[in-house]
Amino acid sequence: MANLSENKVTGAGITAQEHAHAQAVEEYWTEERRANATPVPMPKEPGSAHKAHEVPQHGEAGHTEPGHPDGEKHAHTAQPHIVPGGNPVVNPLLHPYRTCGKVFFTQGGSNFAGSAAMISPNILLTAGHCVYNGGWSTNFIFYPSYGKRAANDPAYKFTYNYLASWTAWSQHGNRAYDYGMVWMPSTPGNLISWLGLYWNAPTANRTWRAVGYPATPNPPFNGNTMDEAVGHFASSGVAGTQGLTNDNMEHGSSGGPWITDFNGAAVYANGLQSTHVHDGDFTEYGPTFTAETKGLFDWINNPANRK
Repeated sequence: MANLSENKVTGAGITAQEHAHAQAVEEYWTEERRANATPVPMPKEPGSAHKAHEVPQHGEAGHTEPGHPDGEKHAHTAQPHIVPGGNPVVNPLLHPYRTCGKVFFTQGGSNFAGSAAMISPNILLTAGHCVYNGGWSTNFIFYPSYGKRAANDPAYKFTYNYLASWTAWSQHGNRAYDYGMVWMPSTPGNLISWLGLYWNAPTANRTWRAVGYPATPNPPFNGNTMDEAVGHFASSGVAGTQGLTNDNMEHGSSGGPWITDFNGAAVYANGLQSTHVHDGDFTEYGPTFTAETKGLFDWINNPANRK
């Protein structure tokens, strides 16, 4: 367990310039800038375990409740088949896929594209390296079901006003904490629904569905199509992380959720795309979701912290 006197939640709000110009972020992301954004590189999985701030692999399981699309009493079931590697999602506008989308952001003066999913009406889940990489991301924007919504759709795009992560990620680069959360003030989850958050989930006989916007390997991926890969648990040499088999989605898929089942509904985020070992692998890695994942959720959900 990380020592919370050393490992704390940290965050950053929109810049004064962005705040002064309410539509600055939306106006920044022209079609040309989106097309030229670099798929955020998926970091390489370290060769040996990172000893600092180790997180437990087991603990009391917990979850938050998912949201359902307006007018739907029951969520759609995800596509059941398991085929080799990632494949296009048949209908990205159905639940739970409609909770997912593509994100664009600026880091170090360069523009990048990644993946993300809503886990509450206001909270977006993505990779830690999508919100912080040597500094906080700016110009952050979320396009649900990217490429499938018209520009006049009320759920076409959403801007942010706060980013957050654990300092174990932002200061130490600990892969066990390579997740971040983003506060979206216009409550996109009320339009597109949201995934439940599930932590300390048992891994035996469990299936995860990775969803995101990979651009490599190309082919088959192009970065503009929502893809999914269905796999099972794989062990990791890095403390506090785990692997997903049958997953070959690489750069650009960072931050995409690993969706799994709880009480018969496959609508819970219980991991995300974070790292890989080599290009062309069929196992990708991500942080194991623990009570500290819920801790970040609770922190950013508190308006007193988003100042």
